[in-house]
Amino acid sequence: MSVMNVLRNSIESIAGLRFVVNSLELASSPGRQALLETSWTSSRENILQRLEKVTRFYKYLEDEQSNKGLQELHLLLQDVRNIAGSIALLKERHSSCSDVDFYELKCLALVAAKVSRLAEMHSLQLEDMPSLEAPLSILDIDGERLPSFFISDGYSATLAQQRKEIERTKTDEERDRLAMAAAQEEDRVRRRLTKELAPFADDFSRVLGALAMDDLLLAKARWAYEHHYCCPTPLSADSETDFCDLIHPEVAEKLTERGEHFQPVSIRFGAHPTLITGANMAGKSVLLSAITLAQALMQYGFYVPAREAKIAVVDDIIGSIGDGQNFDEGLSSFGAEVLRLNNIVQAIKAGSILLVPIDEPARTTNPDEGCALVDALVRLFAKYNVRSVITTHYSGISAPCCRYRVRGFIEERLQLPLEVNKLNKYIDYSLIKDSSDTAPHEAVRIAEILGIDKELLQYCKEKLNL
Repeated sequence: MSVMNVLRNSIESIAGLRFVVNSLELASSPGRQALLETSWTSSRENILQRLEKVTRFYKYLEDEQSNKGLQELHLLLQDVRNIAGSIALLKERHSSCSDVDFYELKCLALVAAKVSRLAEMHSLQLEDMPSLEAPLSILDIDGERLPSFFISDGYSATLAQQRKEIERTKTDEERDRLAMAAAQEEDRVRRRLTKELAPFADDFSRVLGALAMDDLLLAKARWAYEHHYCCPTPLSADSETDFCDLIHPEVAEKLTERGEHFQPVSIRFGAHPTLITGANMAGKSVLLSAITLAQALMQYGFYVPAREAKIAVVDDIIGSIGDGQNFDEGLSSFGAEVLRLNNIVQAIKAGSILLVPIDEPARTTNPDEGCALVDALVRLFAKYNVRSVITTHYSGISAPCCRYRVRGFIEERLQLPLEVNKLNKYIDYSLIKDSSDTAPHEAVRIAEILGIDKELLQYCKEKLNL
């Protein structure tokens, strides 16, 4: 997994990002395009600028009158279409726009005018955009300000006369001749209008971009406002990342649909390896995914799903989450994982500042070698000061690192008989600092509670000296 330069390329590699994208209430296709083409930035200043814009819209949502203005803005933005093709025609030499092109340009100019008036009426600070009143006057020669376009008589006295003669003529032959002449005159008008509008091509582009950005900022702010997410504080690369009550929005929604609650988790880690241990079903993988998603969201200019978040800025996220089995390449899960880990190491040695999330490394090989590999990985990350979060079941990891343990199964909450799909009710997903290099042993107890065969269970306990 590696974050690419634009959000579109990160959707498949960052778990939960597609869910966020689909959750945004965008009004227009240009707004969605602006979202997908949002660039990843490693500049703390750029992140702050992006977040400040989202915060401005967030505050408008908190104010009753401003919120009404945003509701009207959302409706207006629904009429914004991607007319990049029509704008491009204005920049081409000897080109001629069609009536559809003129219609699209006129509609954009009308929406821009309405948005400007709305912003002034509700004191909304929207994206800067030039006025399109001059090209609108060209496209609306009759001054009707309607979202329609045709070559009216007002564009050509010759055309007006030809159309009158067509109405008076009595023969089909003469009517056809006049109609052809009128069509040629209409083409001349189209070429002339295209030439007159050409100097405004860049203004049309800037207006389209500004309205798309207004759409995106409103959608980002509304998503954060409705879910009570926080504005993260971007920090320098050598700072500690600190999440307070972090959640994974996609998992949280699925739990809510089942009438259950997602337990937020707090975690703090710096530019060094952080090891998280815990039994199966203890939420380690979900936490790792939530950390990764929050990092990506901040660096794409989003609020993050937490109560508070201070996040160190990185150049990239390169991790290993999922088994990564690659049948096309003939690789096993472990083989694919080894290649991913090697890519991570090469990026580290190349000097990149990374967030490296790794879920259960070497879990598909034998325990002795797997433990040795994890220990070696942690040692290398410690040497190069890599901001890494690693989950593991292995005990005996002696390499220097920050250690957390999922609090885990809470016996006091237990209510028998227990169903496997209700097990999460009896697990505390919060993290506690841990100085031990021994991973918790809860699997046997959970198996016992779930009613595993007693003879099988007894053999397990004998092996573990329990």
